[in-house]
Amino acid sequence: MYKVGDICIKKKYNIYVDDIFSYLDYQRWIRDSVEELKRHKPIVSWRYVAGKVGIDAGNLLRISQGKTHLGTNFIHPVADFFKLTGRQRQYFEEMVYFGRAKTDKETLDHFEKMQSIRGVPIKKLSTQGLDFYQNWYNNAVRSLVSITPIKDEYALLGRMCSPPITAEQAEESVKMMADLGMLVRGKDGCWEVTELFVSTGQQSRAEVVREFQRQTLALANESAERHSAEFRDLSTVTMTLNSKEIPALRERIKEFRGELLRFSQEGVGDDSVMQLNIQLFPIGIVSQGDKDV
Repeated sequence: MYKVGDICIKKKYNIYVDDIFSYLDYQRWIRDSVEELKRHKPIVSWRYVAGKVGIDAGNLLRISQGKTHLGTNFIHPVADFFKLTGRQRQYFEEMVYFGRAKTDKETLDHFEKMQSIRGVPIKKLSTQGLDFYQNWYNNAVRSLVSITPIKDEYALLGRMCSPPITAEQAEESVKMMADLGMLVRGKDGCWEVTELFVSTGQQSRAEVVREFQRQTLALANESAERHSAEFRDLSTVTMTLNSKEIPALRERIKEFRGELLRFSQEGVGDDSVMQLNIQLFPIGIVSQGDKDV
């Protein structure tokens, strides 16, 4: 039996408390957890949960819908209601801060803490290891190795990349990652990924990420000619808005990225490596004197 708040729930109901590590979005986790309780216990309602947590019921519902964020002062009351302890409680707290993050640094810091709590090792690249980001195809090679058996078929591995790279480039990429400890030989002789997540850390991160992004933007531009429409989605939208709304728009883009990351993690039978670039920049702006844009 689980005891959630003051409600006992049988284990067969698959309460989301045990599933928390499969979530990156704390708002969705709250929504799924409450809805699961509501399905099996008539006493439970959003008003009931809000009363136990000490928050306005309408506000709690908006939080679950992704319309606003949970105040940090309510992290522990919510954790207490769901009887979160140990790693689950730590993960929930980091998940809230991850969802509330306003900068890339904050997002990266809390994401890495979440993975650490889940027990997922993160490869911190040394200064020399930043070479991983010098060529776009290193990421492609590493991802391909994670979803298909590759021993020393470097010509084949190179052809799998889009655009194709040479066998020599593929081999150099694999050996570089092997030297960094990112790839190892499995018992069957195939290369295996040793860490699920790779981080540059904060040192030199901006510089290497900018170079990586420049390369992937160029690849996105070339995709229109290289790939048929069924394998790509290149769309544009031109809109007007108040410049004060840009932070809110960026927040929505971040939420969208998180949604796609969850979608990727939930998939099975992966056979493709996709690169998603989202570009947002002004192409026209009302004159603001000498103010830089």
